[in-house]
Amino acid sequence: MDPVPEASDSPPVPRSPHLLSEEEISLVYLAILGQAQPTRESLVASGIDLELVEHASLVLHQRGLLVIGADGTWEVPAPDIALPAWAADTERRARAWRATASEVHQVYAAARAATVADSGNRDIGSLADIASATATITAGANSEILCLRADSRRTRQLLLDPYNSHRELFRNAYGEVIDIRAIYDPAVLDTPGALEALKDRSIGGEEIRLSGRPLHFSAVIVDESAAVVEFSNIDPTGQGALLVRNPAFVAALVRTMNALWSFAVPLHSQEATLSSTTASRDAVILKLLASGATDSTITRRLGISQRTVERRVRHLLDSLGADTRFQAGVEAVRQGLV
Repeated sequence: MDPVPEASDSPPVPRSPHLLSEEEISLVYLAILGQAQPTRESLVASGIDLELVEHASLVLHQRGLLVIGADGTWEVPAPDIALPAWAADTERRARAWRATASEVHQVYAAARAATVADSGNRDIGSLADIASATATITAGANSEILCLRADSRRTRQLLLDPYNSHRELFRNAYGEVIDIRAIYDPAVLDTPGALEALKDRSIGGEEIRLSGRPLHFSAVIVDESAAVVEFSNIDPTGQGALLVRNPAFVAALVRTMNALWSFAVPLHSQEATLSSTTASRDAVILKLLASGATDSTITRRLGISQRTVERRVRHLLDSLGADTRFQAGVEAVRQGLV
């Protein structure tokens, strides 16, 4: 039977600052803020472990939330200045990491090329993965981002998320403003709050058009080099989505986007001031028809009954010799009626 080892008298291994949790760091920071003239000794006297104070103070110093002088004395910058500065720096570094994800993945794929054939595309399995993959490729954008937005769970998530700041200009990992062109399925307008979100995104620099026909998938295309394609309008879980880097696939998506763009209707063309006259009302109806809006959407926009909308749509179709609602809208645009 082996003897029981004696207890070691050696001191415990010191905790590394890099192994501290955010909760521990926050505990020390709040204790520092709560004292007019905080010191290591005063924090220890308040019941915080000395080792934790030492290591957390180093982390706070690295973040610019605490200044440690050459003589070891502490100075505490005002949180309303120091915290936003640290957060901005953290966001900048996060964008930089996202921007390098493509290059890092190429290293990863190359190391496995002998056993795994890499088509340049990767399956994405959930809405969270779609959001993450989109953030990754857009952070590395250099010139333009193209978007196709079907009437889907992901689109509604994007537009109605209260934490999204739609009016902010989009910037890449290097802080550069990137142009965005987006085509939305007109059925999106049937979702309460969606129109207001689209207006805000337009203020934020997104050039928005509405398609004349339903969009059967969504895509975010970056610099003709990468794209995220998703089908949450078909499967709300996000299953079946793809992160695409295959050049031919991306090129086909760009061509599809540009073809649809030429027929789509600018969002701002529908924001003309409404008049009580029948002629003005019909002009607005024609604009909405050209964008593929439903009767219920037109009803809400004009504040009139659906029966009246149906009657005016029938009249406009007959007047323009159109067989479909979309044809009526296009013909009205061609004739300069709207």
